[in-house]
Amino acid sequence: MLRTVLTHVSTSGLTDEHADQIDALVKDKLRFPDRETYSLEHGRKTYRTALVTYTDPVTGEMRYGIYEEDEVIRELEDTDDEDEAHARYEEFVRARAEILGLDHNGEPECFDASDVDGVPVKE
Repeated sequence: MLRTVLTHVSTSGLTDEHADQIDALVKDKLRFPDRETYSLEHGRKTYRTALVTYTDPVTGEMRYGIYEEDEVIRELEDTDDEDEAHARYEEFVRARAEILGLDHNGEPECFDASDVDGVPVKE
């Protein structure tokens, strides 16, 4: 079952301390995520969705975190179900791909990198 850990829209249902502990773990795991889709501008990631695996510091259970960040939001959902995590990761990436616009040259925008089949990626 998915749970929200970090969100800019509503509360997560976890204590602030618990969410902060998970946030710190995930920040470290984002250096080498299990899966990742991102866009770059001037060498900086302006959009990122990543899947990371970690052990919850409070419950001790293995969790799969789906992290999404752009210039406005930073959110994290996690689950104890690996298949659900991969499906949610791909759902996030496909939803973002649907709203990509045009770049400064009027060309369709693409991700700089992605491991999700069928989404636009720069060559």
